[in-house]
Amino acid sequence: EWIGQLSKIVSSYWNEMLPFMFAPIAFLAIFGTFGASMAGVEVPFYAVLPVLLVIFVAVLGGRLAVVTKNQALDAEIHNLCAQLSSTARSVRVEYRTAWTGFCKPKHARTARIVAFVPTGAVSIPGQSIMVTVPPGAGPGQQLQVQTPQGIQTATIPPGVGPGQNFTFQPGPPVVPAQVIQVQAQVVS
Repeated sequence: EWIGQLSKIVSSYWNEMLPFMFAPIAFLAIFGTFGASMAGVEVPFYAVLPVLLVIFVAVLGGRLAVVTKNQALDAEIHNLCAQLSSTARSVRVEYRTAWTGFCKPKHARTARIVAFVPTGAVSIPGQSIMVTVPPGAGPGQQLQVQTPQGIQTATIPPGVGPGQNFTFQPGPPVVPAQVIQVQAQVVS
């Protein structure tokens, strides 16, 4: 149902190049003026100026209309993503946009992206963390270790002393109070 609603909104977007369909009319007016002057008919510039001005205003007004409509659709998608985020527990749905306004830098492309962001820790199956026991630490003591999932708590296993290595599987991030922080390396 969510994908259907999203597809319906996306199909309502207007192409940003739509207002430029008036540009060929301007070229016709300019080339018509040159053609008339080559045929010996003098066409003053002020006679062509109103046509060019109307086309210029039509292109700018059309561009503003397209951007306004598309930004309203962006707001609908943002709300739709927020509704899905409120019902999903393990993922947050975000709608991200860039350069969707009236003005944008040269060569910038409009971007509209729906991102599914995990809300909890992301564990990578089969990944072990190698930890070197720091000086002064011993078996049973807890260490604070930086892992790809964030800060983790590792307990030094029995028989492992200072300067020796041990491995552990990372779980969800936990930041305990008053622990020794050490460097860790990811091993396959």
